[in-house]
Amino acid sequence: MLLEAGNHFKLTVDLQKIFPLNLKFEVIGDSLPEFQGPGIFFMHYKSELVYIGYFFSEGDERDARKERMKKEIATISMRSSDVVFSQNAFNAHQQCVSYPIFQGEISDNGFQTSGKRVEFADKNWNVFKTNDFLNDFDFYWFREDKNLNRTREELEKLTQELRKFYKPTCNG
Repeated sequence: MLLEAGNHFKLTVDLQKIFPLNLKFEVIGDSLPEFQGPGIFFMHYKSELVYIGYFFSEGDERDARKERMKKEIATISMRSSDVVFSQNAFNAHQQCVSYPIFQGEISDNGFQTSGKRVEFADKNWNVFKTNDFLNDFDFYWFREDKNLNRTREELEKLTQELRKFYKPTCNG
């Protein structure tokens, strides 16, 4: 199922935060049944495959858009007020040419970004520095058939195999 990010997410400015990590990413509307339960998603920025991820929910009450997809857009665009850095990501951040250099928080609490994501945001900063980039992101969501009854570990292993094969830009 194709999910155009601009139709499912909205951005609001967090006035308590400083640019560029000053946006809140919110899912538009209520949870939808088609995004509940386990599945795998492919995330594209324009025509580039940037991320492959999975979502595993024990019940049907959790929505993959709210639990996983929001985090991926936030960390890949490097615009969310929830973004924090791993040490590797912070080191990559210090080498940026386009992305603003500032003292970001090195932490495990929040949406932790990676060095690859920092480099990707730097490369695409002319678009990401605006608040008009959601329409450039698409997700392809493949909800797991309940009859397959895969475990979290099996779904994770399948996702790892897909990542090895397709080599998305921002995984890792």
